[in-house]
Amino acid sequence: MVKVVSIALLSIATAVSAVAALDPAGQFKRLGACPTLGCVFPPDSAEFLAGARFDVRVEVHAENDDKPNPNYSLTIEKLHGGNRDNKHGKPKAVDFSKWSKVAPSTQESWDFTYYKDASAYWKAQDGDKNAATPVHVASTAWRSVAIKEPGTYKVVLTYNDGKKTEAIWTVNPVSRRKAKNVLLFIGDGMTTAMITAARLISQPHTNGKYKKHLHMDQFPHLGHIMTHSLDSLITDSANSASAYNTGHKSSAGALGVYPDSSLSPFDDPKQELLAELLRRRSKRNGGAGGVGIVTTAEVQDATPAAVYSHIRNRDEKAHIVDQMIHGPNPVVADVLLGGGGKYFHSKTGGKSLNGTDYYAAYSSERGYKIVNDRTALLNYKGSDPLLGVFHSGNLDVWLDRNVYKQNLNKAGTDPTGNGQSALDQPNLDDMVIKSLELLNKRHRKEGWFMLAEAASVDKMMHPLDYDRALADLLELDKSIGKAKEWLKKNNLDKDTLILATADHAHSFDVYGSVDTQYFNSFDESEQIEKRNSIGTYENSGWPSYFDADGDGFPDNWDVRYTLAAGTAGFPTHREDFQVNINGTRVPAVAKSSSHHHFEVYEANPADAPHGINKPGTLGGTEAVGVHSLQDVPIFASGPGAELFSGIQDNTEIFHKIAHVLGLGEEN
Repeated sequence: MVKVVSIALLSIATAVSAVAALDPAGQFKRLGACPTLGCVFPPDSAEFLAGARFDVRVEVHAENDDKPNPNYSLTIEKLHGGNRDNKHGKPKAVDFSKWSKVAPSTQESWDFTYYKDASAYWKAQDGDKNAATPVHVASTAWRSVAIKEPGTYKVVLTYNDGKKTEAIWTVNPVSRRKAKNVLLFIGDGMTTAMITAARLISQPHTNGKYKKHLHMDQFPHLGHIMTHSLDSLITDSANSASAYNTGHKSSAGALGVYPDSSLSPFDDPKQELLAELLRRRSKRNGGAGGVGIVTTAEVQDATPAAVYSHIRNRDEKAHIVDQMIHGPNPVVADVLLGGGGKYFHSKTGGKSLNGTDYYAAYSSERGYKIVNDRTALLNYKGSDPLLGVFHSGNLDVWLDRNVYKQNLNKAGTDPTGNGQSALDQPNLDDMVIKSLELLNKRHRKEGWFMLAEAASVDKMMHPLDYDRALADLLELDKSIGKAKEWLKKNNLDKDTLILATADHAHSFDVYGSVDTQYFNSFDESEQIEKRNSIGTYENSGWPSYFDADGDGFPDNWDVRYTLAAGTAGFPTHREDFQVNINGTRVPAVAKSSSHHHFEVYEANPADAPHGINKPGTLGGTEAVGVHSLQDVPIFASGPGAELFSGIQDNTEIFHKIAHVLGLGEEN
């Protein structure tokens, strides 16, 4: 089992690097995972799949008026791992270029700046041009390295006349595959507290006991995932999804790379992606498999892009569209469904790369069939690769697609750039089932990997729109149920590992109920009286949500007794605990005037105007809520599901999926 081997190898690596520096305290850093003036990427504690390709970069830094010494070296030696010793004899340090048989790049140099602490950062935001510390860099890179012998390796950068930076790398073995297919559901930002709240408002209960449960509740294995970033305790969707797809940690905003300090967002050291490995899997382990990507966000957004993109900045969405079909080892997914139409065209509102018509490029160069609304999606019966883009940006959320449909009437949201509204958008389960159908047609023999994301659990938690977030979580759960039914009907249930998890957390929780009728009987000046409408403990009672038609969603969202819910990290705003029928909340807006050089936010007077005042717990520059620290749950069912029980790091998810699918290449 990969889990056992991984732990054994990591324990050796931990012992070897016991003297290595721990993560340094502080909010700002010169460069992530590089506390000294010598940097090695991948850094200490990196874990690899045997045969997976990756880039290596070293950097030597000098601050202020100092200059980096261009004379440095990189060596590698194998320390432990099985009966096969270092391929150059007994363990010894060997020049990295000689050992890897990869020629280094020409030495590069550049400059950058950083802030040593919060004082320097905020001085700079207010206009102090001398607050940043300048850094000068000398750097070398090795591209597309692969280590095919499992074991523990020590990599040493020697610089500045004898100073050393050491990195212990662990390489895990390749395994025989256990499942033909893996279906990974991600509720972006979803936590246990949200799942509990979604269950409460959607499932029948009597005397505190549920008569039915969510589909996720019925999975046989449950684990938890630690989500820390490479260089911070709170993670972003990009680098957290990247950990699932590469087995490596990274910094906020990065996809499939270790962020270096260079100016370009395209040259950072890359790690081979799960989908790239699947596309070149050996015939012995099943051959090249299929790839499906489904999201309610833009298809270029962080979580779906993590399946196919290598880029430091997740906001380079036009380039991300191009990478799917033109990257160095393009994934060219069999099916790609979601939003983000404005990055495919250059018509009014379009933002495509160099004005390219990517609908045409995907079709002519890679054979994609294009659909742009739900009707066309459901009517597609072919077996060609499918690109479905249904909105200029993120798809509208479930509550607006299905209940408050008047909110869909927004000019310019049509994905083709015709200036019209996107009125015929699919639900998540529509996209999931169509993707399963197509993957089954194209890769039933070889198997496949599919990501399906309910993106707006997160996107609605940010503006504190809890009703819309929970509705999208219920849409995710419904899609899981539909997928399980489809897999069983098509005799794929015993060959498919299903995972349902999140990439990071929000600090949401429920602490009681609210009698909104009593709440609304007072005006905004009567704040204490309004707060007295919140019932806790024995007075919390039960909310008014019911699902009489059995579709998995409350029949009515505008009810008298609602949830008293909130988060720990939020901007200054007002709260009335009631659904906003007119669209997504905007809790805070920029002040019209401020003595600062940066924007400061205050409560939006148009949002919950009769609500209670909630002074922000975040800095004044924050307009929405933020991610949180807590571990996220992972539910698992099918072959290999037992691997995902217990507490695990987010990078372990990649290695366990790779183990189940038989990915990698070993001597």
